[in-house]
Amino acid sequence: MTESLRERWHLVGRLRQIVRVLARHGFYEVLKRLSLHRRLSPLERLRYASLHRKEDVSAAVHLRQACEALGPTFVEFGQLLSGRPDLIPSAFARELGRLLAHAKPLPWQVIHRALVEELGKPEELFSGIDHQPLAAASIAQIHRATLKDGAEVVIKVQRPGIDKVVEADLAVLRLLAHLAEKYLPEARPLNPKALVEEFALSIAQELDFALEAANTERFARAFAGDPQIHAPKVHRQLSTPRVLVLEYLEGILIDDVEALRAAGADLEGISQHLLHALLLQIFRLGFFHADPHPGNFLVLPGGGLAFIDFGLVGQLNEAERQSLIELFQATLVEDYERVASLWLDIAHAGAEVDRRAFERGLQPILRTHMNQPFERIQVGEMFLQMVHNGTRHGLKLPRELFLLFRTFAEIEGVLRKLHPGLNAVAACLKFAEEQQAAARQPGALLQAAGEELQQLAGTARRLPREVEALVKKASSDQLSIDFVHKGLEFLIGEMDRSSNRIAIGLIIAALIIGSSLVIQAGRGPSLWGLPLLGLAGFTVAFALALVLIWRVLRSGKF
Repeated sequence: MTESLRERWHLVGRLRQIVRVLARHGFYEVLKRLSLHRRLSPLERLRYASLHRKEDVSAAVHLRQACEALGPTFVEFGQLLSGRPDLIPSAFARELGRLLAHAKPLPWQVIHRALVEELGKPEELFSGIDHQPLAAASIAQIHRATLKDGAEVVIKVQRPGIDKVVEADLAVLRLLAHLAEKYLPEARPLNPKALVEEFALSIAQELDFALEAANTERFARAFAGDPQIHAPKVHRQLSTPRVLVLEYLEGILIDDVEALRAAGADLEGISQHLLHALLLQIFRLGFFHADPHPGNFLVLPGGGLAFIDFGLVGQLNEAERQSLIELFQATLVEDYERVASLWLDIAHAGAEVDRRAFERGLQPILRTHMNQPFERIQVGEMFLQMVHNGTRHGLKLPRELFLLFRTFAEIEGVLRKLHPGLNAVAACLKFAEEQQAAARQPGALLQAAGEELQQLAGTARRLPREVEALVKKASSDQLSIDFVHKGLEFLIGEMDRSSNRIAIGLIIAALIIGSSLVIQAGRGPSLWGLPLLGLAGFTVAFALALVLIWRVLRSGKF
């Protein structure tokens, strides 16, 4: 069997497995609408068609359980969906947010083979490696080790073959997205194909440990002058795209408040450092750590704060940073009209957006939060509620901004656990004002003007060539305009099915008429006194008629 046939066979098997899991969790009707139920055996179809979800378990819970059963790719995809409250109902977002990427640890022999493939002879590079993993996730496994010079490190080793698993699952997800857009009209506003491609890009970055190493070093350089913020040192000479060797940092998890108190840590100071680091990343660097669960923050013995695991980061361009600064400032000074205007600009609102309804929805959110004492205002939660309000009225924000607001809300939860009286509003407002003042400095204005002039100069240089190319195409009859239809795939599919049924009906009619003529003629071999050929024609026509009637009844469309 050739490699290509083997891969195809594997994909077919994986698709059947995914269909089986989804059917088992109560999604048989959806699979039926996608025409994927045919991947099940007749007995399985009968069993799953009569299977009803338990009334006390919601569809969101079933979806989470299905993702967990399907493995790492679907767990990661579910986690991505959980951060998109603009696309899925909040109940699904909350439930998928509970997905954990933990996995059963691989035996040391498997990890050792992976290290040999990537590094050669690990025994020559490390004086010792702990065979018991510190952590085991769906994509990688982490082991503690010691270098020859005595330095303590951690080795993050990618699970062997995980890239092939992800590649196969992505092919299936692309197929599911295509079928969803074709057969599920309610799914089209979610743009499933674009969502899968966004996920493909995201997981490709997580699988590239060289990129994670670069992100870690970029963060470390940005905070090199801050003695309170740290990132682990990357041992580049020992790292590859599948193995990452990092400095081992000893510390207390940031949400272990009792342990921090016992160690005499300054909880208020730690919370202020964390908030300041977050604001710097968002408003000044445009580069932020986007996986802010408490396990990714350590309080070091000297009181410093360490950020770890840079597999997922967010990036903002200059325009987005300036818009966010203005949005934060307008929100915190309760300039409601300005808040609404900025939201509409950031989301590039089109004519389909009901602007008045959107503005009316903003007002109770802002009043509810801003009428509380400053130390009780949950800034991140307030922005997430504004996101939901925008979604209800047709606004679609860039993915990076959803990532940002989710990150802010999660870190704010950590901050309130550390120091409930922290005035995050005052800190955000002060920082936004400082950034706006800095942007008005002569040096910053000159730099911005220089960047604009450079961009305009580049456009001016390209424009004559592009106009000339356009004119040449038009004059040589090579200019073409593509028209893209949207929302017609479902109609085309229905027309295909209808025409197929008409064709089968004509074949049945022709068989009945032809068989009647043969019987009338009474020629050829006979059975029970009737021509055998005529009886065979009637039998085939009867069988086709039964199949056609069954398919029409099953579709529920008469």
